[in-house]
Amino acid sequence: MTGPHGDQIVEGYLARLRNALADLPRPRQDELLNDVKGHIAEARAGSHDETDADVLNILDRIGEPADIATEARVRLGVQAHQPARIGLLEIGALVLTPFFWPVGVILLWTSSAWTTRDKLIGTLIPPGGYMGISFLLLGGPGSYTSSSICAQTGTGPMTCTYQGPPGWLTTIGTVVGIFILVLPILTAIYLGVRLRQRTPARPAVPA
Repeated sequence: MTGPHGDQIVEGYLARLRNALADLPRPRQDELLNDVKGHIAEARAGSHDETDADVLNILDRIGEPADIATEARVRLGVQAHQPARIGLLEIGALVLTPFFWPVGVILLWTSSAWTTRDKLIGTLIPPGGYMGISFLLLGGPGSYTSSSICAQTGTGPMTCTYQGPPGWLTTIGTVVGIFILVLPILTAIYLGVRLRQRTPARPAVPA
């Protein structure tokens, strides 16, 4: 007979252990988790009239997940991951990358708070931030030019007909233009979310 909350206690313990082992190679994670699961199952099978206290005692004998993960890192020579912390460098990178692209990108790559993939996204999407967009919009050549067709009928006055871009092309151009304008902001939001995910939460103040 199992304790009323024994399975939930074990599931919570294994979830903590899985999080603690997150920076280890996946095969080693699976191996350690399976070993711990086997020890727990064997210990619970030998317990008659199991209570929640019995389950907690079993887990206490196995050890804290953080201690198990630390021991595994020592054996494998894996350095523990250092959580990122938000400072002036990270704030400057978030603010300057969309608007002052060269300075923001330098700060972005100087900080260790983002992964290489995050830094590449911040650098290349879009390239140059709003400075690059301004160059494309103001200095780039147009893809469609308007024209006027003039004709004279008989001895009457000459009439000219203006030919602009078709309506569907104007609509597509407007949508693409809006997307390009908000893209630097979306990139900054992405970097902010990633920074928050890699930043440790503040410990709760005990009552």
